[in-house]
Amino acid sequence: MTTPRTLTDTVAARIPYANAAPFYALWADAPFAVRNLVPRELGREAEAGTVDMGLMAAGDFLRLGNRFELLAPMGVSCRGAVKSVLLFSRRPANALAGATISVTPETSTSVRLLRLLLSVRRGLSDVRFVRGLEPSQADGLLLIGDRAMRTRNRPPEGFVHTLDLGADWLEWTGLPFVYAVWAVRAALEPTLRHELREFLEASLAAGLASLPDVAREQTEPGWTTDEVEAYLRQFQYRFGPAELEGLERYRTLLTEHGFLDLD
Repeated sequence: MTTPRTLTDTVAARIPYANAAPFYALWADAPFAVRNLVPRELGREAEAGTVDMGLMAAGDFLRLGNRFELLAPMGVSCRGAVKSVLLFSRRPANALAGATISVTPETSTSVRLLRLLLSVRRGLSDVRFVRGLEPSQADGLLLIGDRAMRTRNRPPEGFVHTLDLGADWLEWTGLPFVYAVWAVRAALEPTLRHELREFLEASLAAGLASLPDVAREQTEPGWTTDEVEAYLRQFQYRFGPAELEGLERYRTLLTEHGFLDLD
């Protein structure tokens, strides 16, 4: 890899979740400015023009259209249960017609996915999605990332059902689900995009080569190192045809049902 020049005007966003950690092995020496942003904030900053590159929520990448491109066919994807994108509910998912779902303020992709799984897959009507309600105000809680991992074994009282959105998507479509993609602003010059891609690929290679060490540094979810390592190994960070097909199926469903621009 050619060491990139210092890219003082380039701003990259880093998602501070355990499942993204393998990408950041070399970011202590990143040749660009780094901001820590949860997925929904990353999408908003990218739309406002203040972020040039990041592990962007798939929902925002699709929503922003031709303003961003794939930096490389890489991101965060999982075939089946993901363990960190979870709906906790008082009654089974099939019985949530008319329910009020509290949605974490951090999500852009998973809230759209949950709309598809409840409204389209199950045909449920009048489900309300409200950001940031207290558990006492809701029939269901959509959590993602490290917070979902922490809550998985200790859900709030009364929330006795758990739906793993990745498992439900696989059962419905037979495809892996892409949660985030490495996106870059389309207006950046090709040479710069090439340098950024080389750095990212080298950083991921370093992270995957030292995955036990990466797992050991992820203390926020409250899991053991072995649990975190097993969790990280379930993801596909480099996309093949199945992941790209899953992303395209997600795009098609969101567009068909008018969910692409819903927040």
